[in-house]
Amino acid sequence: MGAIGKIVCKTAGAAGMGLALYDAFLFAGANSKRYSQKLDADHFERVLADTRTLEKESEFENAVQKKVADFRMKSPIVNIYGKVKGYISGFFHSLGENIVPVSFASLALAGKGFFSKLGAWGLALYGAYTVAKEGFGFGKHTPMD
Repeated sequence: MGAIGKIVCKTAGAAGMGLALYDAFLFAGANSKRYSQKLDADHFERVLADTRTLEKESEFENAVQKKVADFRMKSPIVNIYGKVKGYISGFFHSLGENIVPVSFASLALAGKGFFSKLGAWGLALYGAYTVAKEGFGFGKHTPMD
């Protein structure tokens, strides 16, 4: 394979991998926010339920319970945990969804000779398929059909 062919294959692989990672990054950010909000809502519901029940009527225990509930509501640990877990799960979910272009891009980047060409051509064909299906709607079933 000539020098130009190697450059084209490696460039196609780098572009494909970059797009897949960028897509994973964007999806992970959105998933991070969604998951964090879900955990915050569940935590709020749990804390609120805990503050509404007392074992016995006691002003001291009621005051302690309110202070502890206030501390639990202001704690950033649940929010941080939700964002981190949501980001990681979203990132790997997106990479799993894009396994075909990631595989072709990896093959184009890491392969030599025939395998590098195979990865570049596979990436090009997958890109053409995606444009035809998502852009022009070929082979796509819509609710209006």
